[in-house]
Amino acid sequence: MRQKNSVLKGLVNKAIFTVIVALAIAVNGNAAETPVQVNAANPLESAETANQEPDINNLEYALPTAQQQVSPQEEYFGRKRDRPVSTHKLNYFSINQIEGNSNAQIKFQISMKFRILEPNLYVLKYNLFPAYVAYTQKSLWNVGQKSMPFEENNYNPEVFLDYPVNSTIYGRLKLRNIVFSPFEHESNGSDGEDTRSWNRLYLLIRFGLESKDKLEVTNSFLSDKASFYVKLWQASDYEDQDKYLQSIGSNDEFLDYMGRGEVGISLRNFLWRGSLKNHQLDIKTPIFREEDKHSYQVEFRQQIPYMNFALYTQYWYGYGETLMRFDQFGHRGFIGLTFSY
Repeated sequence: MRQKNSVLKGLVNKAIFTVIVALAIAVNGNAAETPVQVNAANPLESAETANQEPDINNLEYALPTAQQQVSPQEEYFGRKRDRPVSTHKLNYFSINQIEGNSNAQIKFQISMKFRILEPNLYVLKYNLFPAYVAYTQKSLWNVGQKSMPFEENNYNPEVFLDYPVNSTIYGRLKLRNIVFSPFEHESNGSDGEDTRSWNRLYLLIRFGLESKDKLEVTNSFLSDKASFYVKLWQASDYEDQDKYLQSIGSNDEFLDYMGRGEVGISLRNFLWRGSLKNHQLDIKTPIFREEDKHSYQVEFRQQIPYMNFALYTQYWYGYGETLMRFDQFGHRGFIGLTFSY
């Protein structure tokens, strides 16, 4: 025990000595940088002034230093520009009817992705495994009804590899990235006759039209003037939906509505300039579906100046809005807010 106490005392003494030496060096360094000028005419007055606290009412001392002007949040997020968690699909919160209408429904979506490996982990000078895990949840909330039940929740986890390419095709047209997912799942979490689920692996190729001016990326907007993508998938495990269609006497199949792929186009800052210049239009539709099973989703976002939100409008036309509604034709609009993180 004595031996342990003596060792502990030795460590403490060394730590104290180290702190004293560091303080001495810091004090000497500060003294060398800002020497105190002594008034030869009145040394007592100079010593008194040196010991006085600064007057906080004096504007000279009230001005914030450069360090004080940077908030802890700015300092933290400035260092975390390449954060592993980021927005995946669009995050929004919207409503389709005014309050008091029995058909009023809130539609919202939360989506995020997590980068599994560090971006500087290279093999033979290439980042071979830019792997991500993502989760998206889309919900319909019947706020117009008395008990305010949720009509449906769609759960959408996935794993994918996102390979940035950034290769010039012609002029400002670029091949931006290629995404491959070995597994994507979507289901509504229900049992029995109401269960809806399917799996798919997909390949997504995205192109971008580079802007002449550097665009500020806010609220997960594009960094390009325009973007176009093609997404092709191999679907499986959708037998529950086919059984449901057979039970109602339909000869259709689930993929006749949902398609075997999807295309989308986005346009950035094409309407106006000035303080409201940050806006974006997104349109997407399934491909390789039955000709009479149309569906389109149109979204428009307008960034609110000096805020972390954007005004959001969505218009849905056709089939497949959610898994429970995949065979129901509809068209309706929503308005709300979108955000990113």
